[in-house]
Amino acid sequence: MIDKLIFVIPAFLVGIGVALQGVVNAGLARGLGSSFFAATVSFWVGAIALSAISLAIGGFGAAVSAARDLPVGWWIAGGLLGAAYIATITFTVPKIGVGAAMAFVIAGQLLAAAALDHFGLLGLQVQPISAMRALGIAMLLGGALLVRFF
Repeated sequence: MIDKLIFVIPAFLVGIGVALQGVVNAGLARGLGSSFFAATVSFWVGAIALSAISLAIGGFGAAVSAARDLPVGWWIAGGLLGAAYIATITFTVPKIGVGAAMAFVIAGQLLAAAALDHFGLLGLQVQPISAMRALGIAMLLGGALLVRFF
């Protein structure tokens, strides 16, 4: 159990960062006058940082070689989904607040994750949804609605 608990801390910290990212990108959008330009800047800075880290830790050449065998859909989908997230958060946070935006993002993530697991989509091992899991998803969506409207 402790071997899995070690991953809770970085996941929790990244969750804090995701909330901060919405606020920071919204401020960047205000300053630049465009949510989409702010999202573009965010992506470019992130791409440069991740490229530097990838080069520093090594194995970059092997990863590039292995990447040639991946279907192009994985490349396109990953980039488009990331861009959609960044752009959407950048323009929704100023409109509905960071709490509501994050609540709906998390509710959507959990609903999609449960469907992916339940049907074993995209090569995942099937993990059927239970009544309690469905209740948890419904509660999270209800919580998101409460955060936004009350």
